[in-house]
Amino acid sequence: MHRGVRISPAKKLGPLDGIQGAVLRAGPGAVVFGLSAAFLHGVNWYDDESPIEICRNSTGQGRHRGGVRVHRSDLAPTDVTTIDGLRVTNPIRTAYDLGRRPPRWRALGHLDDLVKSTGLDVKALWRYVADHPDTRGIRQIRALIPHIDPASESPPESWMRLLIVEGGLLRPESQIVVHDSDGVAFARLDLGYRRFKLGIEFDGAEFHSSTEQKHHDEQRDRRLARLGWTIIRVTAERLREYPQDLVDEIETALRACGAYR
Repeated sequence: MHRGVRISPAKKLGPLDGIQGAVLRAGPGAVVFGLSAAFLHGVNWYDDESPIEICRNSTGQGRHRGGVRVHRSDLAPTDVTTIDGLRVTNPIRTAYDLGRRPPRWRALGHLDDLVKSTGLDVKALWRYVADHPDTRGIRQIRALIPHIDPASESPPESWMRLLIVEGGLLRPESQIVVHDSDGVAFARLDLGYRRFKLGIEFDGAEFHSSTEQKHHDEQRDRRLARLGWTIIRVTAERLREYPQDLVDEIETALRACGAYR
């Protein structure tokens, strides 16, 4: 695991084990940082292959090794909290750190997730950013904070929303619940425009690749169509390779629905 840290050979390691081991290896003064801090704060989206991130003060020892990334920063005492005996950057500082990292779409996904998972006060984040103006990536987080939406349920949804808004289109609503003529909810759309009955759905392979799920989606789309809804479906490949085509299609659909009359 880490030099000087022993574990049972029968134990299956998870992210928490790796973080705990890295802190033990780093010694006194180490603070869990970045993506690892977000994990401890209970975010919904975390890649188990992410490097473990630890922060030491600017004169502290330690270097990147074995999947552990060591940062140098003189954190204020108020930047740090304790979770299960581990010193961790608090939600505001964690959002400040992740919101400044490229790429922008992923940073927004982190911000959405942290606000949703921790109840982070966006106004408090604004104040923190204003108090720490001269750091790398500060323009990025300033630009992203107005677009934070804790209703977003995945980084790709955050990315779609950012593309739409930066494309000059109306800001979409997240997680729109649609009811049938009897008032029974039967669909929830990732993004869309309730007023114009335009929905945008992200087809993640994990949830929409099976034959059964595709059949369910087709049935649901037919019900939505009968109620006058137009659905635009987006795949990860399309989002990654053809983002402008996606924005253009959404703009065309909005105009067809009367959004810009």
